[in-house]
Amino acid sequence: MALRSKLTSAAKAKSNKPNVRRDGQSDEHIYQEVYRAIIDHRIPPGTALHEESLTSAFGVSRTVIRKVLQRLSHGHLVNIVPNRGASVARPSAEEARHVFDARRVIERILVARLATTISDAGIDLLIQSVSAEAAAHESGNKPESIKLSGDFHRHLATLAGNVVLAAFLNELVSRTSLIIALYESPGAVACSHGEHLEIVAALQRHDAGKSVQYMEHHLQHIEAQVELSENQDKVDFKSIFQA
Repeated sequence: MALRSKLTSAAKAKSNKPNVRRDGQSDEHIYQEVYRAIIDHRIPPGTALHEESLTSAFGVSRTVIRKVLQRLSHGHLVNIVPNRGASVARPSAEEARHVFDARRVIERILVARLATTISDAGIDLLIQSVSAEAAAHESGNKPESIKLSGDFHRHLATLAGNVVLAAFLNELVSRTSLIIALYESPGAVACSHGEHLEIVAALQRHDAGKSVQYMEHHLQHIEAQVELSENQDKVDFKSIFQA
């Protein structure tokens, strides 16, 4: 009876433990799920990422979740503070300006080089990307539209063939999504697929000058959609009520 009792207790304890892999989910799959939820604005900037909640959601161990969070922190999408845990990053206004500055430098170089090297297959890929983005926008699917807009810029970097710049731009595009979630102006117009199409047309003509010009205009448009002020949530009541 004592042995049977021990076996029963062990079985109950085992049944209460989370599955190390639910439905065969890999670390990469979990990373992509959390990454996409952040980029799509389903998890807002500043949200606490409790290990226990994520462990329960994915049915994996805390070790796996910690690896995922560490990887996201390396891309500046998650902040990890010792003894306080992890949270989705909240870029400062100054950091946002630095991100836009870096994108201007990198993407000018990428499209200038790409204008001289892009193939017909590359043009076809970009046209398909813009078409998918336009369809998502017209259907009102904002998360998909955001994803595809970022993918267009990632495709440009990949086609340019510089893996270092492509990796750096991928991080910057992801961080831009957080910036938009935090600072987007009311009534702002999202990243325009029409402007993307202008860039593709210039690349197809192998016109480096116009490619750079259209890209710079496009990035200026994106930056214009956000209000980069650290004090934007503060109200000067004195000026309102003592005017």
